[in-house]
Amino acid sequence: MTVTASELADALRWLWLAVGAIWIGYGWQRRVPYARVLWGVIGLFALDWILHLVADFAEQPDSNLPSDFALYSLGLMTAALAGLGVAFAYGRWRGLAPNRLVAAALLCIAVGAAAGRAQYVWNNWDYFGENADAISALALGGMSWRGAFIAASVAALGFTLVTRQAFWQYADAAALGVALALSIGWYTAHRTHLYYGLALDETAIVPAALEPFTRAVRAFGFNFAQDLPDAYNVIALRIPIQLMSSIFYLLLFGGLLWNALREKSRAHDGATFLAFLACSAAAGFIFGFWRGDATPQWNGLRFDQWLDLLLLASALLLLARRKWFARPQPRPSIEAMQNV
Repeated sequence: MTVTASELADALRWLWLAVGAIWIGYGWQRRVPYARVLWGVIGLFALDWILHLVADFAEQPDSNLPSDFALYSLGLMTAALAGLGVAFAYGRWRGLAPNRLVAAALLCIAVGAAAGRAQYVWNNWDYFGENADAISALALGGMSWRGAFIAASVAALGFTLVTRQAFWQYADAAALGVALALSIGWYTAHRTHLYYGLALDETAIVPAALEPFTRAVRAFGFNFAQDLPDAYNVIALRIPIQLMSSIFYLLLFGGLLWNALREKSRAHDGATFLAFLACSAAAGFIFGFWRGDATPQWNGLRFDQWLDLLLLASALLLLARRKWFARPQPRPSIEAMQNV
């Protein structure tokens, strides 16, 4: 699925309107001179006009400029840029050095993208084993965020150890960016029909130990079933897993941001990162019962659900460890101090 250059320019127009509104609000709050605010707005109008002019020229038959772009690639790029922007802004607000933020971000993106693609290829090796050329065709879709998240976290940990920085400072900043990026990424999956939901008439393996829970979760999800296509454009009544996931991560991003901004005096301690990890892992485990795309399974659960359980257990363990260390120590009595 592709979008034309003019469609992309039309979509960017909404971004310029939002940026202009933010710029006007910032100028009013910070008492920026009216002339500077006006020139900024004029610049955004000029940028929009130039982009539409270039798009119209690119779509002409004799033009050598690209005029069609893969929607999945554009969506992932938008998600990455939005997530990086939020993480960078939050990190700067917390006093992190810009050069180290950029270096850590580039490292995590490179490692995470390679690991996420590698896990997706491994999960679908029956297809990629016979179509090796498709492994590098990222525009067709295929990225596992869990593999990317685990690998990027390890890379971030190594970066902070080498540079002698606090890991939780970067982790808290990254959690906000990843939550927003996942929201945009799931909406991109909805528009490109990837990672589709379970159909009403589709039989799925039910783990014996979790059979009542599984059936209840799937019955709840079927209440929201809609006529939706899968990756092969087969339309059926399916659970709108992409939209539900996108909304969930957008709400999670808002909640984490509100809590982080509310406690301005609190130092970085990993609470935002661990809260994101616990919530996303628990939701991913539930969402796994609603997904209809094929993936390796073990004992009635998807492989990504087992990873979600591992991530959830790790988050709860780290939260318990933080709580244990954060317990106030009893103050020594006066008699004990006198004895010392």
